[in-house]
Formats: sequence, C-alpha cells, structure tokens
Amino acid sequence: MDGEPDGFVAFFEDHYPRVVAMLVAHRGFTEVIAQDATAEAMTRLVEHWGKVEAPQAWVRTVAFRVACQLAGHQHKGMLAGQLVDPRAAHDLRAAELALIAGTVIAALPRRQQEVMTLTLVDMTPSEIAEILGCTPAQARAILAHARRVLRNAIRMDKEA
Repeated sequence: MDGEPDGFVAFFEDHYPRVVAMLVAHRGFTEVIAQDATAEAMTRLVEHWGKVEAPQAWVRTVAFRVACQLAGHQHKGMLAGQLVDPRAAHDLRAAELALIAGTVIAALPRRQQEVMTLTLVDMTPSEIAEILGCTPAQARAILAHARRVLRNAIRMDKEA
C-alpha cells in the first residue's frame, strides 16, 4: 500500500478485520460479502482520508451500506455462535470467549443481540447508535440492560 496517505495503512491493518467481523456478526452477511464491502469502504475512505472526522464510524457505515447492496438487501439475522471473523480473533482464548458469548447472546432479544455483538467488536455506543439509528444514550441503555440479563443468566447457570 505504498503511496497511501499517512496513517491510512495502520488504520487499514487495524480496522479491516474488525469491520469484516462486524458485518458478519451484526447482520449475518457472508464472509465474502463482508470482505468485498469492507474493501470498497476502505477504497472510498482513502480517497477522503484527512477529510473524514470519524474514520472508524465512517468506514463501518459505508461498509454496511455496501454489504446491503451486494446482498441485494436480503441480509439475515445474526448467525448463532459466529461472532467474529477467525482472523480478528488474536488467540484461542478470544475465539473461545466469542463462541461462549454467542450462545448466551443468542438468547437475548434482537436489539440487545445487536448492541452486545457490536460492543464485542470494539464499537463505542456512539458508533453503535449511528449504525442502529438510535441515540448514544439509547445504545448505552440497551447495552446496560443486555449486560444485566447476561449477568443474571450466568449467575443462574453457575447455581444450577
């Protein structure tokens, strides 16, 4: 990626796998669509690098829109048990945690699943709100409720 603007290569290397993972986890896009959409979003971002105030949120939003177009607007719900792209998991412990969390998260209502899944791929409440079309305060409230439900479920599982 020689000739790219300062900082873009590092941004790309750090965020490409995260955006792919978000697309797979958030709406169940196939890995191929997620990769193509993320590559297209990164290509568009490099053209505007330095002008975009929040490149993380920008690239995630563009990638999501491109993925919807590529999938013909026929995206599914979350895939059970598949939270992250294997390349985004840095070690076996992270992958195991993702699988366990996926099973527990699948029991949550849809909106809580979305917020929790996006949180697990390192998105902030503001970024989540932008993707889901709600306010950051609403995203934080949904996340707090989901965490409370998960804590109670884990507590009940330990007692059983």
